[in-house]
Amino acid sequence: MNKNWIELVKTREGYEILLDKVLANLPQTFGKIGDRVLVVNPIIIHESKRTIITNFTSITSTLGREPDHLARFIFKESGKAGTLQGERLLIQGRVTNEELRKLLELYVKEFVKCPICGGLDTKIIAEKRFRFLLCEVCGAKNAVRKI
Repeated sequence: MNKNWIELVKTREGYEILLDKVLANLPQTFGKIGDRVLVVNPIIIHESKRTIITNFTSITSTLGREPDHLARFIFKESGKAGTLQGERLLIQGRVTNEELRKLLELYVKEFVKCPICGGLDTKIIAEKRFRFLLCEVCGAKNAVRKI
Protein backbone atom coordinates (compact mmCIF):
# COMPACT_ATOMS: atom_id res chain seq x y z
CA MET A 1 0.00 0.00 0.00
CA ASN A 2 2.79 2.48 0.91
CA LYS A 3 4.60 2.00 -2.38
CA ASN A 4 1.33 2.37 -4.29
CA TRP A 5 0.55 5.54 -2.32
CA ILE A 6 3.98 7.03 -2.99
CA GLU A 7 3.63 6.38 -6.73
CA LEU A 8 0.13 7.93 -6.79
CA VAL A 9 1.32 11.16 -5.16
CA LYS A 10 3.87 11.76 -7.89
CA THR A 11 1.20 12.44 -10.54
CA ARG A 12 -1.61 14.99 -10.52
CA GLU A 13 -4.23 12.34 -11.33
CA GLY A 14 -2.94 10.13 -8.52
CA TYR A 15 -2.99 13.03 -6.10
CA GLU A 16 -6.61 13.82 -7.01
CA ILE A 17 -7.59 10.15 -6.52
CA LEU A 18 -6.03 10.13 -3.04
CA LEU A 19 -7.64 13.47 -2.21
CA ASP A 20 -11.07 12.12 -3.24
CA LYS A 21 -10.55 9.09 -0.99
CA VAL A 22 -9.61 11.27 1.98
CA LEU A 23 -12.56 13.63 1.45
CA ALA A 24 -14.93 10.66 1.14
CA ASN A 25 -13.80 9.40 4.57
CA LEU A 26 -14.37 12.75 6.35
CA PRO A 27 -17.61 13.31 8.28
CA GLN A 28 -20.37 15.04 6.32
CA THR A 29 -20.43 18.05 8.66
CA PHE A 30 -16.70 18.75 8.27
CA GLY A 31 -16.21 22.27 6.93
CA LYS A 32 -19.91 23.07 7.02
CA ILE A 33 -20.44 24.06 10.66
CA GLY A 34 -19.52 27.69 11.17
CA ASP A 35 -18.91 28.35 7.46
CA ARG A 36 -21.69 30.85 7.10
CA VAL A 37 -22.22 34.58 7.19
CA LEU A 38 -24.96 36.29 9.17
CA VAL A 39 -27.07 38.67 7.14
CA VAL A 40 -29.01 40.94 9.44
CA ASN A 41 -31.18 43.61 7.82
CA PRO A 42 -33.15 45.55 10.41
CA ILE A 43 -36.29 47.29 9.20
CA ILE A 44 -36.12 50.69 10.87
CA ILE A 45 -38.86 53.28 11.18
CA HIS A 46 -37.95 56.77 12.43
CA GLU A 47 -40.99 58.30 14.08
CA SER A 48 -40.38 61.87 15.39
CA LYS A 49 -38.31 61.15 18.53
CA ARG A 50 -38.56 57.35 18.44
CA THR A 51 -36.79 54.65 16.51
CA ILE A 52 -38.66 51.40 15.86
CA ILE A 53 -37.09 48.15 14.65
CA THR A 54 -40.03 46.17 13.29
CA ASN A 55 -38.28 42.83 12.65
CA PHE A 56 -36.38 42.66 15.94
CA THR A 57 -37.34 39.09 16.93
CA SER A 58 -36.35 37.74 13.52
CA ILE A 59 -32.95 39.40 13.98
CA THR A 60 -32.51 37.76 17.39
CA SER A 61 -33.52 34.36 16.04
CA THR A 62 -31.00 34.75 13.20
CA LEU A 63 -28.31 35.55 15.77
CA GLY A 64 -29.50 32.75 18.06
CA ARG A 65 -29.87 35.01 21.09
CA GLU A 66 -32.70 36.06 23.41
CA PRO A 67 -34.48 39.30 22.40
CA ASP A 68 -34.04 40.72 25.92
CA HIS A 69 -30.26 40.26 25.72
CA LEU A 70 -29.84 42.14 22.44
CA ALA A 71 -32.33 44.82 23.55
CA ARG A 72 -30.39 45.45 26.80
CA PHE A 73 -27.17 45.67 24.78
CA ILE A 74 -28.65 48.24 22.36
CA PHE A 75 -30.10 50.32 25.21
CA LYS A 76 -26.85 50.30 27.18
CA GLU A 77 -24.49 50.97 24.27
CA SER A 78 -26.66 53.68 22.68
CA GLY A 79 -27.43 55.31 26.02
CA LYS A 80 -31.14 55.42 25.20
CA ALA A 81 -34.15 53.90 26.91
CA GLY A 82 -36.64 51.68 25.17
CA THR A 83 -39.04 48.76 25.35
CA LEU A 84 -39.60 45.45 23.65
CA GLN A 85 -43.17 45.14 22.35
CA GLY A 86 -43.95 41.84 20.67
CA GLU A 87 -41.76 41.60 17.58
CA ARG A 88 -40.75 45.27 17.67
CA LEU A 89 -38.12 47.18 19.59
CA LEU A 90 -38.98 50.78 20.45
CA ILE A 91 -36.06 53.07 21.27
CA GLN A 92 -36.72 56.47 22.84
CA GLY A 93 -34.68 58.90 20.78
CA ARG A 94 -33.30 58.84 17.28
CA VAL A 95 -30.78 56.14 16.36
CA THR A 96 -29.42 56.39 12.82
CA ASN A 97 -29.16 53.38 10.52
CA GLU A 98 -25.36 53.63 10.66
CA GLU A 99 -25.33 53.66 14.49
CA LEU A 100 -27.61 50.62 14.59
CA ARG A 101 -25.46 48.77 12.04
CA LYS A 102 -22.36 49.42 14.17
CA LEU A 103 -24.16 48.30 17.33
CA LEU A 104 -25.21 45.03 15.67
CA GLU A 105 -21.66 44.44 14.39
CA LEU A 106 -20.29 45.04 17.89
CA TYR A 107 -22.87 42.67 19.39
CA VAL A 108 -22.01 39.91 16.90
CA LYS A 109 -18.28 40.39 17.53
CA GLU A 110 -18.66 40.31 21.31
CA PHE A 111 -21.56 37.90 21.94
CA VAL A 112 -22.01 35.69 18.86
CA LYS A 113 -18.76 35.12 16.95
CA CYS A 114 -16.15 32.79 18.44
CA PRO A 115 -12.89 34.72 19.00
CA ILE A 116 -10.84 31.57 18.42
CA CYS A 117 -12.21 30.03 15.20
CA GLY A 118 -14.64 32.72 14.02
CA GLY A 119 -17.56 30.30 14.07
CA LEU A 120 -21.11 31.58 14.53
CA ASP A 121 -22.49 28.45 16.20
CA THR A 122 -22.14 29.64 19.78
CA LYS A 123 -24.25 29.91 22.88
CA ILE A 124 -23.99 31.90 26.09
CA ILE A 125 -23.86 29.78 29.23
CA ALA A 126 -23.84 30.86 32.87
CA GLU A 127 -21.63 29.26 35.51
CA LYS A 128 -21.99 30.64 39.01
CA ARG A 129 -21.55 34.42 38.62
CA PHE A 130 -19.86 34.32 35.22
CA ARG A 131 -21.10 34.14 31.63
CA PHE A 132 -19.21 32.34 28.90
CA LEU A 133 -19.44 32.16 25.13
CA LEU A 134 -19.25 28.46 24.28
CA CYS A 135 -18.35 27.62 20.69
CA GLU A 136 -20.06 24.52 19.31
CA VAL A 137 -17.53 24.32 16.46
CA CYS A 138 -14.17 24.30 18.24
CA GLY A 139 -15.29 23.93 21.87
CA ALA A 140 -13.64 27.17 23.03
CA LYS A 141 -15.03 28.81 26.15
CA ASN A 142 -14.48 32.56 26.56
CA ALA A 143 -15.73 34.92 29.25
CA VAL A 144 -18.23 37.59 28.18
CA ARG A 145 -19.44 40.56 30.17
CA LYS A 146 -22.86 40.71 31.76
CA ILE A 147 -25.25 43.29 30.31
